[in-house]
Amino acid sequence: MNDTGRTVERTVTLTELAYCSGTSRTVIRELMEHDLLAPVQSVPEIRLPVEAVEHVRKIRRISVELEVGYPAMGLVLDLLERIDRLERRLQERVAEAD
Repeated sequence: MNDTGRTVERTVTLTELAYCSGTSRTVIRELMEHDLLAPVQSVPEIRLPVEAVEHVRKIRRISVELEVGYPAMGLVLDLLERIDRLERRLQERVAEAD
C-alpha cells in the first residue's frame, strides 16, 4: 500500500516485459491483440502487471512445446488454470484427511 491507503500495483513497460520475458515488443503486442495480455495503463505508455513476465514465458513455452497458436492459447491457459485449482483442492483434501 502507498501512503494514501491504496494498493500500488507493480507494473512493467512493454519494453521491460519484452526484455524480461525474452521476447520482442511485436510479440507482446500480438498477445495483447489476442487478449492474452491486458495492460493496466495505456497512457502515457503501456504498462502491464509485473506478473505478465511469467505469463508471457508460459505462453512462449506452450507455443513452442505444444505448437499451440495464439487463437487457441486462451483455452489452453484456462484449462491449465483449472487443472492447477483442482490439484490444489485435492492436496488440501488429502492434507485434511491425514
